[in-house]
Amino acid sequence: MLDLPSVISETKIRLCLDCGKCTVVCPVTRYNEEFNPRLIVQEALMSQDGQDPFNEKIWSCINCNMCMERCNYNVKFTDFIRSLRAKALAHGVEVEYNHGATPQSIMHIMSHKDVRQNRLSWLPRDIKIDKHSDTAFFVGCAPYFDVLFKDLEVKTLEGTKGALRIMNHAGIPFTILANERCCGRDLLVMGDAEGFMALARANMNELHRRGIKHIITSCPEGYYTLKTDYPRFLPDWDIEVKHITEVIASLIEDGRVALGSLKRKVTYHDPCTLGRYSRIFDPPRIILESIDGLEVAEMADNREKALCCGASPWAYCGVVNKQIQKERLAQAAATGAGVLVTACPKCQIHLKCAQKNAENNDVCQIEIRDLFDIAAQSLLEEVS
Repeated sequence: MLDLPSVISETKIRLCLDCGKCTVVCPVTRYNEEFNPRLIVQEALMSQDGQDPFNEKIWSCINCNMCMERCNYNVKFTDFIRSLRAKALAHGVEVEYNHGATPQSIMHIMSHKDVRQNRLSWLPRDIKIDKHSDTAFFVGCAPYFDVLFKDLEVKTLEGTKGALRIMNHAGIPFTILANERCCGRDLLVMGDAEGFMALARANMNELHRRGIKHIITSCPEGYYTLKTDYPRFLPDWDIEVKHITEVIASLIEDGRVALGSLKRKVTYHDPCTLGRYSRIFDPPRIILESIDGLEVAEMADNREKALCCGASPWAYCGVVNKQIQKERLAQAAATGAGVLVTACPKCQIHLKCAQKNAENNDVCQIEIRDLFDIAAQSLLEEVS
């Protein structure tokens, strides 16, 4: 990560100087004209002569991957930004973390070898777990999110519970690790390679110790990190990873699983990591559209073009980020839906944060729910 010449070659970042499409589509640039991906690359390349190579704007990138989605040359801009951040951290640059850096502190605590967590106290008794299964459900950070962001009235664990109930409904056996750690994606994206690797190794060791061969997760960031990043950084990683929407949507299409009914009008928000990064666009929609009575209305920007929830990993969230969130919520309101459904706990947190901190009542107060919270509710409605 810290070898800039190698990074320049691997990311093909020099090609970024020949085009401006990334700047045109960047949501950050839309509200901050001083943020220009091409100029950031130019300044970084020009500074290889030993001068200070760090542009403070590298922290403004929200890693939404819109630039890479539109790039004709397959330039890996977000990978390049991550490497610049890693190099900056190595030179002692201090990051402006939000929320008192509490999320980062929790991640680093979880990376300790001998840490023992009380992660399963939230687990309802009606959810059936097979302790001997070689398939693990990777919960992610939802148990911590609901505590950290209680003031936002987030209910990310309701989505996790819903996902587990749907798996029970589908007859999919699974176990849950009592000492699972954060996947580490936030640290990786911010350039903290050492912290990321500590978490990754801890997770791999625990999963191997338990004999886990398959992972199913509902967290988009956990999914991408376990499926894509872990194999890149962990030579011994040999575990199959699937997102739960892939699993359930396939069962629905094969006629092996049926959901219930729910008379609501909803709109679906594509999380960047599940959509543009992981290319999972249809499965969440298949699940929603299989719910009898549920009307799904698409936002103006959806699928590959979906607007980000607007925030980096708990750092440098300011006016520009709030403007992006405001725009996304306005797009949701324009559909006429009563509920914005997302498959990402962090999207729920960031969008609810924008709603709570709205000024002059200028942010849409649409209800925000997790995809599997909605799906599980449809089963309850069917029973009642």
